[in-house]
Amino acid sequence: MAPQFPEPSLALRSFSIDTRTLKPQDLFIAFKGENSDGHEFVAAAFEKGASGALIDEKQTGTVMAAVRKANGTLRNIFPVRDPQAAMTLLAKEYRKTLPVRIAGITGSVGKTTTKEFLYYLLRQKYPVLATSGNLNNHLGVPIMLSRLEKEHRFCVLEMGASHPGEIGYLADLAKPSAGILTPIGPAHLEGFGSLENVYETKLELADALAAGDPLAVPDHNERLLEKLRKRSRKFFTVGPSVQADYRTGDIQVRNGEVSFTVNGKWRYSFPGQAAFLVLNAGLAIAMARSLGVEGEEIPEKWQDVGFASGRFRETILPNGVHVIDDSYNANPVSFENALKAFQTTPVAGKRVVVFADMRELGTDEERFHRELGEKIAVSGIDHALGYGRLARASVEAISGSGTSCVAGHFKGAAEVVAVLKEILRPGDTVLFKGSRSMHVEKVLEGVREISFFAQK
Repeated sequence: MAPQFPEPSLALRSFSIDTRTLKPQDLFIAFKGENSDGHEFVAAAFEKGASGALIDEKQTGTVMAAVRKANGTLRNIFPVRDPQAAMTLLAKEYRKTLPVRIAGITGSVGKTTTKEFLYYLLRQKYPVLATSGNLNNHLGVPIMLSRLEKEHRFCVLEMGASHPGEIGYLADLAKPSAGILTPIGPAHLEGFGSLENVYETKLELADALAAGDPLAVPDHNERLLEKLRKRSRKFFTVGPSVQADYRTGDIQVRNGEVSFTVNGKWRYSFPGQAAFLVLNAGLAIAMARSLGVEGEEIPEKWQDVGFASGRFRETILPNGVHVIDDSYNANPVSFENALKAFQTTPVAGKRVVVFADMRELGTDEERFHRELGEKIAVSGIDHALGYGRLARASVEAISGSGTSCVAGHFKGAAEVVAVLKEILRPGDTVLFKGSRSMHVEKVLEGVREISFFAQK
């Protein structure tokens, strides 16, 4: 692949598909997406220091004219038939040159938190790269692979999917030699078609591993365990059962910290109130141990572990409202986990949940939302405010439950914020939950702006 306007002195740093996050020496990949065309931003990429650009050969003339019009300098232009396919091929070939061990993580719930826990544990001893943000799909994984350096011993890759075959595709690209399956449940059913297809797709990670490669799985899902046994796949289990290889227990939530034991011997803790994350922490411990981190090298207190935004992140706002931001995404399993954790969270005032539709649940979407409403109704929540077409079923279930929970359905985020201004007071706690496309974070931003001093 010979470039036009070659500048061999410029080293390629890594791939970028977004000029807003592009760093100097990145190779800018220009392709047409659903909402924008990257070829329109090549000039901006060069202005920010891109070392080159991978473009559609049909767009060569247009791109060159736009760069010259912006008084930019053309360098290392790679015209190809399909920029996305070329990016993937480059990432795949580059990955083959590196001895780094890649640990893949997939599942329906808790992938990102498990990734953060494992990244934290491995970096206590080794140079490690881990998935940034939401770079966990057919575009994100090649970008992450391009960021690998020779000194990295391990890479922790989150692998997401919404259709059959996608995990196998990512595994073929990344060549993982270790894997974690987080809990599997009804998520993205519109794309998968059935829960059975969800299982089979997530198991593509296990199928991609060699016979002796470590695989960590939850101990409570007999359906998953049976599928692994039929594959004659060796694995180790994590969870509260006495049969678990890594048995988690004695979970305590106090003083803003979750602590737990493993096999009754070692006690660890991490910040927060989300006791359900102990499973994710246990999976990370099991994998870290299998990859060479000794027991004494695992800290007892994980104070500097990173929690991604929108994943049960707790904050006390300047106006005194305590918020729990779990708005990154939602499915029935993750929402139930969040409700259980919310029940045990100490509060000084009212408990309020703001939620929106759980998307991509297929033909049973209304049933899932009705069942969600029934769970909210008995969870000790004082107010439940929902918006979205499907959230109406949840609100109706709450209203008909006969519990003291006051529920309301609204047109959108702005209407919810208006009601919150009336009912919230300092000391109240609000849980935010909903599918990413519903933008529940907009309600959170509205709550941040509430000033109780201005109220009568």
